[in-house]
Amino acid sequence: MQLTCVGVESQTADVSRFTFLADRPLAFIPGQFLSLQVPIEDRTSVRAYSISSIPSDARVQLTIKRVEGGRVSNFLLDNLKMGQSLQALPPAGEFNSELAGDQPWLLLGAGCGVTPLFSMLRDRLQRQPDADICLLFSVRGEADKIFASELEHLAKHHRNFRLHWLLSGEGVRLDSDNLARFVPDVAQRSVMICGPESYMVTAKQLASEQGALRVHCEAFHAPVHSEEAAGGGHTLSVDGVELPILPGQTVLESLEAGGIPIFAACRAGVCGSCKCQGEKSKIRSSSTLGLTEAEIDQGIFLACSSTVTADMTVELND
Repeated sequence: MQLTCVGVESQTADVSRFTFLADRPLAFIPGQFLSLQVPIEDRTSVRAYSISSIPSDARVQLTIKRVEGGRVSNFLLDNLKMGQSLQALPPAGEFNSELAGDQPWLLLGAGCGVTPLFSMLRDRLQRQPDADICLLFSVRGEADKIFASELEHLAKHHRNFRLHWLLSGEGVRLDSDNLARFVPDVAQRSVMICGPESYMVTAKQLASEQGALRVHCEAFHAPVHSEEAAGGGHTLSVDGVELPILPGQTVLESLEAGGIPIFAACRAGVCGSCKCQGEKSKIRSSSTLGLTEAEIDQGIFLACSSTVTADMTVELND
C-alpha cells in the first residue's frame, strides 16, 4: 500500500501529525497502527505508528514523536514533505476499540501514547454521542498537550465525555488519589492504557487496585507499537530491511510485525519450520528441537523460540 503525504501539522515541539492519502481503501479498527517502510540511505527500516484518524475520515493520519537517537522517527520529522510517498503494511494491532467494548470507558494516556486512544475516542463519540468516557491525559506541561483543541472541543460538546489533564510539571500525576477523585467508578469501566511502559505498569496497577477487571494495555511487543517503545532493544536486518526487536521479543514476532513473510507452523519450537540463520553468539534459544549440532554451530535457530542479545543480520530459511 502506498501512502502519499498531503499534510504536516506540528502538535508540540517534538510531535507532528502527518496526513496521508492512501492508494486504496483503508479499513482499520480505531486504536490500530500502520507499519511504514522508510528507505534511509542504503537501508529500509520498518516502524509502526498508531493511527490518529478514524475510519470515516477521508485520509489517514499518523502522529509521530521525535525520539532521542530514533533513526526513523527523526528522519521522518526532518525530511518527510508533502507530495512524498511511503510504502506501508496493512493496519494491525489488537489494542483497539473492539477490545474496549461498549461499556463505559476509562482512557489513560501519557504523551504520544494518547494517539490510539484519541482515535478510539473520536470514533465512539461519532457513533454514540452520549457514550460515557473519561480520559486522564498525563503530560509534562501545557506545551506538551497533543490534540489539545480537538479534545477540548469534544469535551465541550459531549456531556458524558470528561477530560482531565494531569500536568506533571505542576505536580499533578496519575496516582491512587487522583484516579479515585476523577473516576470514582473505575471498577465499572473498561480501562484502556497507552504510554511509556513504566507508565502503563503503574496505571494498570492503580486501576486494578480500585477494582477494575477489564484493563488493557498497548503491547510494546509482538507487534511493536512505536519507535519510542523500541528504545533499549536491538535491530534485525533481513534482506535489506531493518526491523526493531525488543528485549524478550522473539525473532518470529519481530519478523511478523515487520511484514516479513515466514512460515511458522507450531510456533512452539518443535516443528522446525521457522529455521533462520544468524550469529550464534547473539542468539538465545529456549528450544533447539530438530536442529543438529552442526546447524547450531552455523548459527541456525528457530525464530519462534529465539531472542537476540545484539543487532544481527538474519537469513531466512527459504
